[in-house]
Amino acid sequence: MIKNINVIKKISLFIGIFFIIVLAFFLILHYVNIKKKSFLQIKISKNYIKLKKINYKFFKHGKLAYEIFAKSLKYLTPKKNIIKLKGVKAVIFNSVNKPEYTITGNSGRLNIKTKNVVFSGNVLVKSVKGSYLATDLLYYFSLKQKIVAPNGIKLSGKKYFITGKELTMYLKKNIFVIGKDVNFNAEMIK
Repeated sequence: MIKNINVIKKISLFIGIFFIIVLAFFLILHYVNIKKKSFLQIKISKNYIKLKKINYKFFKHGKLAYEIFAKSLKYLTPKKNIIKLKGVKAVIFNSVNKPEYTITGNSGRLNIKTKNVVFSGNVLVKSVKGSYLATDLLYYFSLKQKIVAPNGIKLSGKKYFITGKELTMYLKKNIFVIGKDVNFNAEMIK
């Protein structure tokens, strides 16, 4: 009987010490998060989830369609289906899984149902062929492989520079349409 009591005392002591260690770990973790050092780089609140330095890959028919990188992510309630991104970069892949376009912007919004992305603030689209598109607001429609820039745009390539408004670009067909105020400057080809 005395041996059983000693065993129970040792188990109780072990459980007590383990509980204190776990409690100390979470207190230290809480202190680190308060100091903005974000040890686990995740914050969960009642109405949202916040992450830092994220990378998402989206597949279509078993092939990589596009990949999104962001410095931070804020996921609102599931009812809204929107993920807010800061410092966003997206790489759009072609049919043979090679990067075709890179889109960057100060911020973005990803619709988790449609997989469409809205980029805003210093948006830049770079093509692997060497062309650039600059605007302040851009919509990427993943299903249709289409880019829409409703505001002013600057499009430049190796031998041309185009400005205008209301750009629609079909990525698969490599065709773009500019709806308003088109100004085209081309270098003479010899």
